[in-house]
Amino acid sequence: MLFVFFLTSLPLTESVCVQCASVSLFNQWQLTGLPRFPANLPFTPKCASITVDDTFPSAMNVTQCSSVCFEMIIPFENQYNFVRGCHADFIEVGSTSQRVPSDEKCVYSNVDDQLVIVGDDFKEVKPVAVVHFVMMSTMEISNAKINTKTLSNVPPPFLNKLNCSQTKPINCVKSVYYDGTGEDNTKNSCSSGYCTSVKGKLNGKKYVERGCASIAPYSQDTCVWMNINSSYPSGPGSVSVSRTKRSLSVVLEATECYCTTAYCNSSSKANLLFALVVMSTTIRFLY
Repeated sequence: MLFVFFLTSLPLTESVCVQCASVSLFNQWQLTGLPRFPANLPFTPKCASITVDDTFPSAMNVTQCSSVCFEMIIPFENQYNFVRGCHADFIEVGSTSQRVPSDEKCVYSNVDDQLVIVGDDFKEVKPVAVVHFVMMSTMEISNAKINTKTLSNVPPPFLNKLNCSQTKPINCVKSVYYDGTGEDNTKNSCSSGYCTSVKGKLNGKKYVERGCASIAPYSQDTCVWMNINSSYPSGPGSVSVSRTKRSLSVVLEATECYCTTAYCNSSSKANLLFALVVMSTTIRFLY
């Protein structure tokens, strides 16, 4: 009843967003590509299963949003990870404003380098990465249309109902440089839906990475400032080496950008940065 009262009291010029994230993203927020998360953001398993028809879950926040509501689905470590919320709450104030050409914009990309487990029979399938932006005046929660159930089929037919468009692969520069190790050049390339790169400091030392991402948490080409502290599990690393597992703390201070034209991340002037998954290269250099 309180939830119904909350919804009916909202101005109709604003969207209603549920705000939550999957638990595994708390220590690996860099996977989202977003600069920050709200201090009161609930990290809960329920974020993966909520639907617009559900009653208000007590473990989540509902907020009115004058910008854009969004939901993003990121495959990682054999499972789907979800982020939902009001986009303005996940970026620095005044850094960017997301534009949606109509009421909704949905983009997805096939992810071929991993599998996720779906369904009651724990079937392994090739996943999709999805981002869905919504901006409409309604009392209904607008960013809870995609969940683990709607993604259980491959390819997920539900994405067609959202008029979700598939990204077109583009070629991008691929390189990594960290504190004198690696190279920052255009010798190698990769192909995916977005070109990315990062230029700044990792644990206080110069770090530049250019590469590809399956999905982006923005509705257009964007650059934003990031200051992220993440933790990575390390060790034992090899079954032949016996040692105690520990975590590596990684602080990334950089400008983040995504772009959608071929080799658009090759120019240092553009400051085009950040790959969604930097874990493997980070551990290789730091461990």
